[in-house]
Amino acid sequence: MRNMLSLLAVLTVYLAVWGGITVDAQVGSVLRNSIRHLPAASSPSDAVSASPRVTGTVDSDAPPSPHCSADSECSIGEFCNGSRGVCLSCRKRRKRCARDGMCCAGNRCINGVCQLADAAAVGSADASPPGGNTDVSGVAVTRGQNFTHPRRTTVLSKPQQTQKGGEGETCLRSSDCLEGLCCARHFWSRICKPVLTEGQVCTRHRRKGAHGLEIFQRCDCGSGLTCRGQREKPGAESRNLHTCQPR
Repeated sequence: MRNMLSLLAVLTVYLAVWGGITVDAQVGSVLRNSIRHLPAASSPSDAVSASPRVTGTVDSDAPPSPHCSADSECSIGEFCNGSRGVCLSCRKRRKRCARDGMCCAGNRCINGVCQLADAAAVGSADASPPGGNTDVSGVAVTRGQNFTHPRRTTVLSKPQQTQKGGEGETCLRSSDCLEGLCCARHFWSRICKPVLTEGQVCTRHRRKGAHGLEIFQRCDCGSGLTCRGQREKPGAESRNLHTCQPR
């Protein structure tokens, strides 16, 4: 009987010790599995963002260009592109353009290129009206329409007709005198004198260029007349006298 009790005591101790080891092993396994399946947010070193990271060089500060229909709808330093309907940055000097509104401040669109404008031109340049894109010459620019510069036309001014001089007025040539007058020398100047008629005394020039030697120059005979010597009166004086006679 005493041996039986000793065997039971040893068996009880054995079961108690072996059972505790098994329970501890099961509890340790459960704890390991729990730690393995904990959410990543509990570990501060391995934090995972709820939203995916965005890689690349995206400029988030630059807002998209708004749609527009006129330059007044764009910001300062921008113009409205009629074909695309969006606001674009103004074009600097020596850049191609179609109107003044496309060039930056202080420049004007001249011959299709942005060029520096003088102070007077900058002060008098009108802003583009809000109703549409128009250039200085009033040619409208619409979407999908090719811009053409207006042709420059030069108007030749008619020469002013000068008033012809009368008898006794100074002249340079016979065309400066009225009809029936010619420009002849009188002392050291030239004045308009009447053209000689039939019977008036005339001067016959035997060599070319003799007009420059006369101080009181006479006009030539009129149309249909010629300067001839008088033959009616014989004598030396009559031979030297010439009058305008019919041809």
